[in-house]
Amino acid sequence: MEKTKAKRKRTRRNSSVTIYDVAKHSGVSVATVSRIVNKVDYPVSDTLRLRVEEAIKELQYRPNIIGRNLKSNRSNEVGVIIPNISNYYYPSLLSGINDSLVNSGYNVLLCNSYRNPDHERKQFQFLLQKQVKGIIISTVSNDTSWIDQYLPDDVTVIAIEQVLDLMTHSVTFDYFAGGYMAGDYLAKQGHRDIAFMSPPITFDRRRQRLDGFKAGLKDNGIELDPHSIRISDYEHDDENSYEFNIGKILTENLIKERKLPTAIFCINDMLALGVIGTLQRHGIRVPEDVSVMGFDNLSISSIVTPSLTTIDQCMREIGVKAIDLLNKSFNDIDTPYESFVFDPILVERESVRKLN
Repeated sequence: MEKTKAKRKRTRRNSSVTIYDVAKHSGVSVATVSRIVNKVDYPVSDTLRLRVEEAIKELQYRPNIIGRNLKSNRSNEVGVIIPNISNYYYPSLLSGINDSLVNSGYNVLLCNSYRNPDHERKQFQFLLQKQVKGIIISTVSNDTSWIDQYLPDDVTVIAIEQVLDLMTHSVTFDYFAGGYMAGDYLAKQGHRDIAFMSPPITFDRRRQRLDGFKAGLKDNGIELDPHSIRISDYEHDDENSYEFNIGKILTENLIKERKLPTAIFCINDMLALGVIGTLQRHGIRVPEDVSVMGFDNLSISSIVTPSLTTIDQCMREIGVKAIDLLNKSFNDIDTPYESFVFDPILVERESVRKLN
């Protein structure tokens, strides 16, 4: 009886060993393991082959025959991994992706990483197990070398928001140019006393916006006072309105100091809406007393009062372009890798007043 139990335990444990475990154990890519397991006619050195075969034997790996048979007949699904669906930026991006796929016969599998690199990696593996034909990813990982280790040869990855240190397609946005455009615009409207508001500068794209904003002011003879850079010390992006709340908190702190700037540039539109609402509750008029500028061009920005002057981040267009690159790779897996960068667009509305 004891032997039977032991045998069952061992079988159950070994069945959980995946091709990713073999790849990690032998220090090679998943694609290499797959070629060896499936006896693909592809040059693999004897040293690597022996290392993989020893790992398979040691881990008692049993290939998934069904998965192997499906390998050459991938699903009609495209995986999308984003940091957080509660961020109002991503619905516009997803609408561009979904609308571009609606007539192509492909469906979207959406994954939310919650800005957790470990969770992001597991979702990536999950999508590969679902036999998706392509993956669009906005990564939160500082090290993305694991993508190359997991990725089969016949799955295309499109990186959005930032370029990865890998051979992949990418669709990004010029955040520095967007920040520069905001600084240059406010300076040319006659503003000299300007504040900058943001959640923690934890991502390169936020840092690029701030650096661009400083450069835009500097080229107009304005040095941004360090005291005017208001950065929140918290970020709870599990809250749907956390950026709005950050705008409220930073503005309340500014009002308590009893010295308001003539203009405030916010790192995104939701934060800007929190700023405007807080100023108005204190009887401070926008833009008559304080001008407010955002960054994103969310749909809500055109219907609030006053409507928000902002930088269009081309969210929907990024999604459309990502699908365009995917379709090219579906038609020809050897299509050259492309890196496409969208330029910012200034959207003038009612929330910024010209002083001169």
